[in-house]
Amino acid sequence: MFLQRILEAKRAEVEERKVALPLPELRRRLQNSPPPLNFEAALRSRPRALIAEVKRSSPSRGRIREDFDPVAIARAYEEGGAAAVSVLTEEKFFEGRDSFLRDIRRHVALPL
Repeated sequence: MFLQRILEAKRAEVEERKVALPLPELRRRLQNSPPPLNFEAALRSRPRALIAEVKRSSPSRGRIREDFDPVAIARAYEEGGAAAVSVLTEEKFFEGRDSFLRDIRRHVALPL
């Protein structure tokens, strides 16, 4: 099953990342970071809240758009009234990057 392949790959990646960046070191790095924006509060703040998604590719559909600019997409969602933004960072199956989160955070004030 395809979802099982994604899950197995992600489990292996998480284990590799734990070795590369152990939890105590991650916590140390986060000490001076601002607190995350409240995703749940953003959704509860309105009767119908939309979580918009920034996704480069889909395993079933392939590349969604060739002119992919995650910051521009997230800004358009913010301007369009989204309550929060989901950002796909999974590399192998969705062509995501961790840098998408950092880049979007610099330009968008919504919870990610």
